[in-house]
Amino acid sequence: MDLPANKTLSAPRSDQEPSHVAGRELTQRAFALAALLGLMWVVRSYEAVAGPGPGDTAMALGFLLLAAFLGGQVASLAGLSRVTGYLLVGLLVGPGALGLLRPADVERLRLFDDIAIALIALTAGGELRVSQLRGMGRSLASISLLGTAILFACVAGAVLLLSAWLPFTAGRPLPLVLTVAVVFGSVSIASSPSVAIAVITDTRSRGPLASTILGVTVVKDVLVIVAFAAALSVAYTVLEPAGGTAGAGLGLGLAAEIGGSLLAGGLLGVGVAAYLRWVDRQMVLFAIGLAWLAAELAATFHLELLLVGLAAGFTLENLLPVAGGRFVESLENASLPLYALFFSLAGAAVHLSELADLWTWALLFVAVRAAGLWAGTRVGATVGRSPDAVGRWAWLGFVSQAGVALGMVTILARSFPSWGEELRTLFVAMVAIHELVGPVALQWVLEKSGEAGTAGDPAEDGEVRTGSAPGEAAQEA
Repeated sequence: MDLPANKTLSAPRSDQEPSHVAGRELTQRAFALAALLGLMWVVRSYEAVAGPGPGDTAMALGFLLLAAFLGGQVASLAGLSRVTGYLLVGLLVGPGALGLLRPADVERLRLFDDIAIALIALTAGGELRVSQLRGMGRSLASISLLGTAILFACVAGAVLLLSAWLPFTAGRPLPLVLTVAVVFGSVSIASSPSVAIAVITDTRSRGPLASTILGVTVVKDVLVIVAFAAALSVAYTVLEPAGGTAGAGLGLGLAAEIGGSLLAGGLLGVGVAAYLRWVDRQMVLFAIGLAWLAAELAATFHLELLLVGLAAGFTLENLLPVAGGRFVESLENASLPLYALFFSLAGAAVHLSELADLWTWALLFVAVRAAGLWAGTRVGATVGRSPDAVGRWAWLGFVSQAGVALGMVTILARSFPSWGEELRTLFVAMVAIHELVGPVALQWVLEKSGEAGTAGDPAEDGEVRTGSAPGEAAQEA
C-alpha cells in the first residue's frame, strides 16, 4: 500500500497521532526486539553445548533481518533515521558486543552486500539530473575540490604535528612520517555515499542541501580513489624505491578502473532504458536482477560497484526521466530487506575492543576531520555562491565513512604491514564513530533545513513521484 509522497518516514510520530499512542507503540516494538534478542541468546547458549546446526546461516540471516527491521522501527518511532537503528542493532548483536552473530556468520552474509550497494548506487544515480547539476555546477565543483583540499591539509597537518606521539609514527624517519601523513589525509577524504543516499531517501528529502550533499559525496567518491592511488604510489616510491613501478602501475590500474566503471554503468543505463521502453514489466524483480548483474560485472572485471551503479542510474534518469522515476520507486520499494542487512552488517563489523584501545586518538582525529569538513565546506560554499543552508549545514552530510575507507586501509595494511596495520586499526575505530554519528547528524540537518519530507512536492521540481521510501510499503501493507 503506497503512502502519500510527502510523508516523512523519520518524523516524530507525535505529529501524526497522540503521544501516548506513539509511546505505547515504541514500547511494544522495543519489547519485541528485546524478546527476539533473548530468544537468540537462548539458541546460541544451546549451540555452545550441542554445536551449530546445518541451518545456522539461514537462522542468522532470519534473525538479523527481523532484529534490524524492529530496530529500524524503534529508531523511526523515536524520531531517528532507520539507518541509525540498523547500525545500532548490528553493533549490539555483532561479535564485538553480545556475540549473537559470530564472525563466520557476518562473513557468510556478506554476499548480500554487493546487491545492496548496487541498489543504493542505482537509486543515487537516479536522483541526479543534468538540469539540476547544471545549475549547481559551480557550487558542486568548489565544495568538492576546495573541501577535499582543506580536509586533506587539516588531517595530514595534524599527523605531522603529532608524529612524535602517534603509535605508527613515533620514532620513525621523516620520509615515513611524511608518507603516513599523505596517506592518512587521503583516506580521510572518503565519505559514505551509501549512508547519505539511504538517509536522504528515508527522510524523503529534496532541495539544494540534499542535492549538494548527494552530488558532492558522489564526486568525492571518485576523488578519494584517485587521491588514494596517488598517495599509495608515493608511498611505494618513497619507502620502497624498487616498488615505484608497482605504485605507478597501481595508479594507472585504478584510473582504468574508474573509467571502466563509468563506461559499464552507462551501458547498463542504456540497456535499462531499452527494457523500460519496450517491456516495462516486473519492475521490482528486474531491479533486483539488475543489481545482481551490476555486482557480477564489477567482480568479474574488477570495477568499482558504486560507480557502476551511479553511472547506470544517472544515464537512465537523463535518458528517460519519467520511466526512470518509476524505476527508482521500484528500487526503493525493493530495498528494505537489503538496506537492513547492509547497514546492520556494517554495524556488526565494528570491533568495540579496537575502539576501546584507541578511543582517545580516534576521537581526536574525528574532531580534526570534522573541523576540516566544516572549514572546507564553508570555504567551498562561499566561493561557489551556494545557498546559506549549504554553507552552514552540508558538512554534516559528509561525516559518515564506511566501506570505501575500510577497503583502502585494508589495502594499505597489506602493502605496508609494519605501520599500515596500526593505521588500519585507528581508522576502524574512527569509522565506528562516524557510522554511529553520521546518520543522526545528516537527518538532523535535513530536518533543520526544512527539506525532509519534501520529495515529490510539485513545488520543488514540477513533478510528483508517487510511491514509498524504503520500508513504507512493507510497513503499511
